[in-house]
Amino acid sequence: MDERAQSFGRQLEAGTLTRGAAAAKVLSAAVDSGVVQQMSRRHHHRLAEVWGSDEVSAAVTSMLVRYALGGAERDGHLDPGRFVDGAVSASGWVGKVIGAMRTTRILREMSVETRELAAPSVLERVPVPSAEDAALGASTPRVEEPIRGLPANSATIRLVHASALHQLLGLPPLQPWNFTRAQRVALLVVLERSPGELRRVLAGKFEGIDGSVRESVCQLWTGWSRDDIAAMLALSTPGRDIPRVLASAALRSLPRPTARSGYLERWRSRVRDSVPVRAAAVVSELFEAFLDCQVEVYADFDRIRRRPTATETARREATHDQLPVLLREAAQQIGIGHLDLLSGLIGLFIEPLPVADSVYFTPTAWRFPA
Repeated sequence: MDERAQSFGRQLEAGTLTRGAAAAKVLSAAVDSGVVQQMSRRHHHRLAEVWGSDEVSAAVTSMLVRYALGGAERDGHLDPGRFVDGAVSASGWVGKVIGAMRTTRILREMSVETRELAAPSVLERVPVPSAEDAALGASTPRVEEPIRGLPANSATIRLVHASALHQLLGLPPLQPWNFTRAQRVALLVVLERSPGELRRVLAGKFEGIDGSVRESVCQLWTGWSRDDIAAMLALSTPGRDIPRVLASAALRSLPRPTARSGYLERWRSRVRDSVPVRAAAVVSELFEAFLDCQVEVYADFDRIRRRPTATETARREATHDQLPVLLREAAQQIGIGHLDLLSGLIGLFIEPLPVADSVYFTPTAWRFPA
C-alpha cells in the first residue's frame, strides 16, 4: 500500500491527478490491501466478537472515508502529497486515524469487556479506571457507590459511551438529551416490559402502540434515515436486539457529580464570564438547573449526606423538565453542540477528559475555562 500511495502522490504533484482523486485511490489501496481491516481488528477485535467483524470493518471504513475525503462543505484530511518521499507511511496514517477516532478512544478508555455492551445493565456495575488512574496505580481505586464513575472512573467517558457505540456501527448517535425525565422513565419501562414495541415502532407498525411511546421512539432516533433503520432491524434477532441495546445505553442515567458548597460561587463566575454576553443569562440558568438535577452538593461538616427536603425534591423534579430546553437554548446561543456543553458542565466538577468531534475525529477541548 505504501508504494502505491507514493505513486499516487507523485501523480498528484505532476498534475495528472487531483487531490480528491489521489486521496480516493489511496483509500482504495488501503481497503484492497487489507490495511483497513487489519487496523480495525487491532483496535476493535473485542467489539467484533459481539457485532461481527464485517460490520465493524464496514463502519470504520465509512468513517475513515468521510474523514479523509470530506464532502461538498469541506475538504478531507488526506493529502496524498505527504507520502511521495516515503517518509510518511500511508498504512501507518490509516492506523493512526482509526486509533484516534472518537469511538476508538472512548471504548479503549472504558477498558470494559466489549461483550458486556450487549447487556446494558451490566455497565453501571463495572469499575472503569480512567487513564490517569491506570498510570498512577496498578489496581482500581475503591469508589463509593453514590459517586461511582466520578471522578476516578471517568464520568465524561460514561457520558458519551453510548454515542460511541452507535457511531462505531456507522450510525448517528441517538438523542436522549431532548427528553424530559418523565419521557425517559416511561421509555425505559417500555424497554423492560415490552421490548418488541420498540422494533414495531421503528418498522412503522403503530397498531396498538401508545402515542407517547411512538413519539418518544421517533424522537430518540431523530436523524436516522429509513434505510439505516431498516438495516439495523434486519441485523437484529431476539437474542441480539440492537435497538434495545442502543436505547438502553442512551437512556441510562449519568452518575451524579459531587461538589463542595464553598466552591459554587467561583464556578458560577466561571460559567458567567466564559461565554458570550448574549448567552450568559441562559447559561447561568442552565448551570443552576444542572446543579439541581445532577450534582450532589455538600458542606465540609456534611460528610454524611442528608436526605433532600421536600422543597428541594419538588424543585429538582420541576427542573428535570426544564433542563433539556435550557441545554438546547444555551448550546445554540454559544454555538456548540449539546454534548460538548453537557461535558463542559461535568468538567467543572471533575478533571475533564476530551470529547472528540464525531465528524473530524479530533478532540474538542471546549469547556468552561479555568
